[in-house]
Amino acid sequence: MVQHIPPGQPSVTANLVVRDGLAMLDFYRRAFDAEIVLRLVADDVLMYSEVRIAGTVVTVSDEMPEFGVVAPDPQGAVHASFTLWVPDADATFARAVAAGATPVSEPADQFHGDRTGVLRDPSGHRWLIATHLEDMTEAEMAARMAQVMGQ
Repeated sequence: MVQHIPPGQPSVTANLVVRDGLAMLDFYRRAFDAEIVLRLVADDVLMYSEVRIAGTVVTVSDEMPEFGVVAPDPQGAVHASFTLWVPDADATFARAVAAGATPVSEPADQFHGDRTGVLRDPSGHRWLIATHLEDMTEAEMAARMAQVMGQ
């Protein structure tokens, strides 16, 4: 019997719209050790692909303005971002920058117990690269946040 979710897919899947999709697949492979699971190309346009990044499948396709689907402005504000949990935020951040990402903020320890850095991929998507360093209760995080915010 066919299941309502295709095999290997989560219930919610992020769909990334990019410019120069084939180059972006290579970027994700080099920057995040992504595995290209499926790739459908017509006339050098990446129509659809499935990419596994750290165990999670996302889809990637070229922008198609004629269908109302465009990539973000690489210099503009973003309406959503992605958090990528990795064993070593500094190493992954450096690898992504070497592969062509633009640093937004260098990795640093945060009040909430994680080490994070923020970058933009070449197509404009914002990625928070994170390593969890410390387990804390909500109360402990709130106290640290208040201290950082000067309250």
